[in-house]
Amino acid sequence: MKDMNCRKVVSAVFLLLISVCMQAQGTCVIEGKVKNVKQGVCLNLFRMEGDVENSIATDTLQGDSFRFEIPISKTDTERLSLMIRDGNLYSMGLSLWAKEGSHIRLTGEDMNIYTWQVESEMPQQKIWQLFVNDSRDLWNHNQENRMEHMRLMRKYPRKPDDKEVLAKVVALRDSLEKVENDLKFRIASNVIARMKQLPVEEVWMDNLKSLAIGVKYTKGYPYRKEVEELYARLTEEQRHTPEALDIQAYLFPVKAVAAQEKAADGDLFDLQGNVHRLSDFKGKAVLMDFWSRGCRPCLMALPEMKEISKKYEDCLVIVSLSIDDKTNWEIASRHHDISWWNLNDLKGNHGLYARYSSGAIPRYVFLSPEGEVVEMWSGYRKGSLLEKLEKLME
Repeated sequence: MKDMNCRKVVSAVFLLLISVCMQAQGTCVIEGKVKNVKQGVCLNLFRMEGDVENSIATDTLQGDSFRFEIPISKTDTERLSLMIRDGNLYSMGLSLWAKEGSHIRLTGEDMNIYTWQVESEMPQQKIWQLFVNDSRDLWNHNQENRMEHMRLMRKYPRKPDDKEVLAKVVALRDSLEKVENDLKFRIASNVIARMKQLPVEEVWMDNLKSLAIGVKYTKGYPYRKEVEELYARLTEEQRHTPEALDIQAYLFPVKAVAAQEKAADGDLFDLQGNVHRLSDFKGKAVLMDFWSRGCRPCLMALPEMKEISKKYEDCLVIVSLSIDDKTNWEIASRHHDISWWNLNDLKGNHGLYARYSSGAIPRYVFLSPEGEVVEMWSGYRKGSLLEKLEKLME
């Protein structure tokens, strides 16, 4: 009888939790009417969780319309992204803002989803639409150029052996990249002009971050002065938000550590909140891995990382350093078997990651037992880490 009562209590608690969860969720409807969009393409809807895109719904286009009805927070505004997948090619994402009861209507005349018209009552959407309208033709050209570039890369994932073919591929790639940079500069000019007219808010900050990334990573970027002037508009309070700190790191980067120099260090937290430092591992070689939940190559590398951790367990310390916020880091850690050191300085792009010539992730740094930087590299393909470690551990 006692056991039966316990079961009743557990069942009641379970039902109560379900009820609370249901009450915390509302719904949002997204409807689209399109023309000249290839039949059978997949429409992928993502929820933005920090910098991570989490897939929440898909639909295959049949006819000229589509509809999503999705659960959404009753209390918060959520940011979504809608993409077209055609085979192994992904479009740019159409940013959408939604809350409980939102009814968003989309209309498109072609495959260029980023410039589809959005009818919405959300204030962020209205501001976002201003930026799109300022550069609509440029964005359309950019989307078409981007897809052509992606098709080229898919057709030739590796360098062709034929020298004549290779020369043609390189020439076409360089031409497409030149067009892309020219379009980006022209769009940036329009974005800056619009930002000068608007107050600082969410969409404004998103654009400032995109501009700051351009300043850091685009050779010959022509608008550094203008972007720094926009950053100067931020109040002291605004400058201490995580996004503004990332922007600061792009515009005014700290000195990066170079090979043969002492490793940059800092407070690194494990999932239980305990503090560690790279200096704790002095005496053994260290392989650092900067990664993110939203980075597919990072996740693809994890099984090989596990193999390496076992192969060199007596002489190598592996430290995976997430650049995600705490929530995304915890989610990723639950879903992936990380049996080695799994740490985070909780500073995103502006923390320790910025000290190691931050760029593409996964980003790997190999430290000597004395705590000096031996080598740094980015990217992953199957077997590449094992090959690299065999040389470094000789």
